[in-house]
Amino acid sequence: MKVLSRVHRTFIDLPLRTKLVLVFAFTMFMVAFVNIYMHLSINNFVGTIDKVYASNVSLNQLMVALDDVQENMFRYLNTKSTAALNDYYLSEQSYSEQIMSLNDQPTDSEMKLMEKNIRNISGQYLQLADSAVAAKRGRDVEQYRSIYREASKYYGYLDTYINELNNARFKTNADSYNTLRASLGYMQTFSTVILLVAITGNMFVLMLLSSTITKPLTKLAHQVEQVGKGDFDIDFISVESRDEIGVLADAFNQMTDSLREHVDQIKTRMAEESRLKETQLRMESSLKESQLIFLQSQINPHFLYNTLNAGAQLAMMEGAEKTTLFVENLADFFRYSVKHTGQASSLADEISQVETYLHIINVRFSNEIQYLKRVEGPIERVMMPGVILQPIVENAINHGLRDVKWEKRITLTACEEEDRILVTITDNGKGMTRDEIETVLVAQPVAIEMDGQQHRGTGLKNVIERLRIYYGIHDVFEIKSGGRGRGTAVTIILPKGDMHIV
Repeated sequence: MKVLSRVHRTFIDLPLRTKLVLVFAFTMFMVAFVNIYMHLSINNFVGTIDKVYASNVSLNQLMVALDDVQENMFRYLNTKSTAALNDYYLSEQSYSEQIMSLNDQPTDSEMKLMEKNIRNISGQYLQLADSAVAAKRGRDVEQYRSIYREASKYYGYLDTYINELNNARFKTNADSYNTLRASLGYMQTFSTVILLVAITGNMFVLMLLSSTITKPLTKLAHQVEQVGKGDFDIDFISVESRDEIGVLADAFNQMTDSLREHVDQIKTRMAEESRLKETQLRMESSLKESQLIFLQSQINPHFLYNTLNAGAQLAMMEGAEKTTLFVENLADFFRYSVKHTGQASSLADEISQVETYLHIINVRFSNEIQYLKRVEGPIERVMMPGVILQPIVENAINHGLRDVKWEKRITLTACEEEDRILVTITDNGKGMTRDEIETVLVAQPVAIEMDGQQHRGTGLKNVIERLRIYYGIHDVFEIKSGGRGRGTAVTIILPKGDMHIV
């Protein structure tokens, strides 16, 4: 098996020209082998047939020689010519030589026994013929006539015996001939089988060669068609041979791989450009939405600041300290909201904005809302998107603490945890169901009722969207609640890897 595998490996690695020459030579060898075999078989059969009827031919020749002896003896006895005498001696010598091939040994075979009888009678016949010729030459007319008549009797015996032996031989040879004909049929069948085997072998070799050529070419044509249609997600062509087709397949595989990598790079760049463009558009949309939220009254900010400052001065002149503090906080709140919308702020500024907002709200709600703050570590200088925490606190008051009958409390905590900073705003208000949490996290506006009117809550949606755009990740916001009446905790997740310290 190892030898066959090595031969197969060597063959498929040969150049195409060498393969074609070898296959053509193999085909010619098989054709020559079959022709030579059939030629030798036919010649052998013809020789066997010749041998079968050779005995009949020799008996016919013996009969002809006997007739020549009898005829030449008769001519000489009638004419006494030298030519007739010479012909007699020649025919007599030929006949004598031929009867020497006949059997002269005791035997049980009937035909061999007939040969022995013919040989013995032929000897007596030739003696009588020689005596008749000698009497003729001695001019003893009565004697040569008497001897001639006796020789003619022996001639008749010989003619009868030779014909009987010839007929017996012919019958035996006919049986042998029939046997040979049957053998010829077998030989023809065997030759046909050999021819079919040779043809099958040639077809197998040709199919093997054609498959090593056409199969890779078919695959290559299909892959080229797919690549031509723009489909680069195709399997590599596997070709075992190292001939011209194998080299072509390897080159095509390398080309396809290079094109695929190039197309993937282009797609990656296009996707990145598209993502950046989409991010830019979303950022612009979020900024516009933030500006609309905080400037929906379309009041000129400077006019609003100046008006609030004038009100604070008026309250101070009248000795209304609480009113002065309220108006100053309100002015600071609007100033920060307008200034830092769309800009980065420190965590400390964001917390200060929350405290300013809570002071304003507590004036409205008669200090009903308690505020607790706990910041762990030096993280207040960390930069983050502006106007993020205040909308969350506002949402907690409007959705969680409004209309509750127990003590209202807002807790703000900030701490480091591994590779991120967690800022959590917790209220002890109404709490949220799982469906409500899912609605907020998928950034769907929630319909809420405030002061007897329906409002579309877009604050948290805007916060979540801006955080995701700013940090480029999805998991930046988390909401937890124990259920109705058990409060809500909103956590902002700030990646430390993207932090900037001021």
